[in-house]
Amino acid sequence: MGKAFSRPESLTDEMTHYCPGCTHGIVHRLVAEAIDDLGIRKKTVGIAPVGCAVMAYNYFNCDFQEAAHGRAPAMATGIKRVRPDLMVFTYQGDGDLASIGMGEIIHAANRGEKFTTIFINNAIYGMTGGQMAPTTMAGQRATTAPAGRDTDQTGMPLRMANLLGELATPGYVTRQAVLNPK
Repeated sequence: MGKAFSRPESLTDEMTHYCPGCTHGIVHRLVAEAIDDLGIRKKTVGIAPVGCAVMAYNYFNCDFQEAAHGRAPAMATGIKRVRPDLMVFTYQGDGDLASIGMGEIIHAANRGEKFTTIFINNAIYGMTGGQMAPTTMAGQRATTAPAGRDTDQTGMPLRMANLLGELATPGYVTRQAVLNPK
């Protein structure tokens, strides 16, 4: 009987640094499988900014650039405009995309820039100690909100897919859970 499950070519064999239970590993595999299925590994450039995704370049077997915090959409825009033949994607977390990079992603989406963004919404700043993020759910506990997010004080969590989905120019916006890898 042959091997039924193997590592995608677009993933390295490097052990990840992610916390147990985090979905980054699942999403990495799904992205790598898509790259392999499309046969575009040698024409793909990923962009990893600051946050949990900062070392994604260690895990993907394709070209990668590192962007300043929140600036992955700006870098993706530049790369894609100079090299429209490449498949460019950003891989961003809550703090990077929904906080410091909010203006970057909104304007890139509104311009209809031709790159893909993979947004990992863990609803918490995991890498820096579990602080509340712009996407932290109402009542969800965080180190900076030990009693849970108080929406009277901090407002409602940002719903990024809904926000971006309201714009006229993005080609495709979806929100998915990866709790069940199937």
